[in-house]
Amino acid sequence: MQIRSLGYVGLQGPDPKAWLEFATNVCGLMPARSVPGERAPGPPSAPNTDFGDGNAIASDGTAYVKLDDRQWRIAIHPDAKPGLRYVGLELAGPAALEAARAELEAGGVRVARGGDAERVARGVHDLVSFADPAGNRVELFHGVTVDKAFRSPRSVSKIVTGDLGMGHVVLLVPDLAKARAFYCDLLGFRLSDYVSFGPGQGVWFLRCNARHHSIALCHVGPISFLHHLAIELGSIDDVGCALDRAQSAGIPITSSLGRHANDKMFSFYMKSPFGFDVELGTGGTLVDDATWTPNEFIEGDVWGHKGLTPEALKSSGA
Repeated sequence: MQIRSLGYVGLQGPDPKAWLEFATNVCGLMPARSVPGERAPGPPSAPNTDFGDGNAIASDGTAYVKLDDRQWRIAIHPDAKPGLRYVGLELAGPAALEAARAELEAGGVRVARGGDAERVARGVHDLVSFADPAGNRVELFHGVTVDKAFRSPRSVSKIVTGDLGMGHVVLLVPDLAKARAFYCDLLGFRLSDYVSFGPGQGVWFLRCNARHHSIALCHVGPISFLHHLAIELGSIDDVGCALDRAQSAGIPITSSLGRHANDKMFSFYMKSPFGFDVELGTGGTLVDDATWTPNEFIEGDVWGHKGLTPEALKSSGA
């Protein structure tokens, strides 16, 4: 199976508009056109209050966020329980999707074909869905809806997407062996490297393109939870300005500015309105499959990232 990228992420929580305001005013992302049939938002004229006509919120209460010229990359669904609702992994086309479906079913995975309503809501041509061993909903899709270009309401220079996908997610999983086998042996992700916290505990970083990792699997105990969503910005100044906005808004900074040892990302982590973290960074490593060798890292960071500890990871999923 040849997955191209992490295409989109669906989040959920009790107040999608609060997350939309956080994404726009703090992260500098753009409110998206909602699903077809809803009115399209204009660019915010007053960054702290106005999301334009339609508020980027669909009739079911779901809010949508743009990172590039795709209709949306992040969806925020209303739900009493905060967390991850789904991840969307992109394939090349209908033949690749059909081949992937057959591989999954041959591997004993129950696969559901997306209906018309799901295809419209996701802005894709076709999709199938299934659950990973930790219970996370995974969607494979092909074809996307493209609309107006990204324009940050907070003057972020760019979001690094394209062939690299939208960023990465880090999933706390209760059974690392099962999760690794599922994502690597069945879905075809490749190990970039891993960080050990101790016997049986650590983070395993998986790639499907040149981005160092699109999914990371973290095991610190019997926990299943989204630890963080990461978005790569265009420059160090973009990251620094976002940190200033977060601190001015009183957003808890869960990990100080720093640089990771493995993917060299210069970043910080902050608590999102739904409890899980968002990492904003820049300068991530691009992997050359022809020369790359996975390594184990004992120290996770070159410097900084104070607060990013195994204990903090465990408490985030409590």
